[in-house]
Amino acid sequence: MIIQEQGDHLVLIRQTDHAVLAGHFARELGSDAFVPPQPHDAFVLAATEHDNGWNEWELLPEIDPVMFLPYSFMSIPTRDHIELYQRGIERVVKVDHYAGLLVSMHCLGLYDRTRATMPGFSAKYIKAHESQVVNDFLQTLRLQQLRLKVDLRADARMKDFTDEKWVQANLLRLEALDRLSLYFCLGPLDGATIDAVPADYEGREVDWNLQPEEKNAVTLEPYPFRRDPLEVSILARRIPRRRYSDDGDFQKTLGQAPYFAMKFTVRDGANMRAHGVGI
Repeated sequence: MIIQEQGDHLVLIRQTDHAVLAGHFARELGSDAFVPPQPHDAFVLAATEHDNGWNEWELLPEIDPVMFLPYSFMSIPTRDHIELYQRGIERVVKVDHYAGLLVSMHCLGLYDRTRATMPGFSAKYIKAHESQVVNDFLQTLRLQQLRLKVDLRADARMKDFTDEKWVQANLLRLEALDRLSLYFCLGPLDGATIDAVPADYEGREVDWNLQPEEKNAVTLEPYPFRRDPLEVSILARRIPRRRYSDDGDFQKTLGQAPYFAMKFTVRDGANMRAHGVGI
């Protein structure tokens, strides 16, 4: 669950809806500046379902017993986090091995403290007594990824896409879309940069520059999407920011809160300048 604090209220976005937005961005990738993802269907599936395992948790979300506020996607207990990602990865693997490989690698990255210095990236917080559980989980993921690569390399249709540089490029693209979706979900919108996004599979990288405009519009350069402008929306709910007595109290309040759509427009900043817009 993604949480925005807005005065006396909390705006809550399901993790699965955040992933749907990432999948929408994945389907739209492809422009003069950005080579479309390949294998296309597997990449879009990975982006759309990378948080699949949150489905059950989002049905009955819990509160932090210390803060008496709902858990966010970063504060959820580590054992619960591991369980839901294991479940989600297995679901994706059953549908498509390549998509499952990317989601497994993405999950591994969530625990990589060395990457926490990347702009826009935060590693999962791990308490000292959780280290062994986490290390065992990460080793399981690494073994899973090795098995998936062996299976994929035995498939003539997928062999070329399992080259390590190709897989890493797709993983970095997936993470860039994850961060792009979070940019809109976390709010409020501000200027931001998503660094080192692979623009092709030959080593060219670009930095995505995001700048907010009026009326929930954002410019993005260099522009990676096939449509300009690109309209997007996110389902959210609003509840009071207060002390919740227990999970049931929170779940009842959330269940009574209506969904509403947060709508945004993404535009090509360079194209707007070329036509004298905003100058």
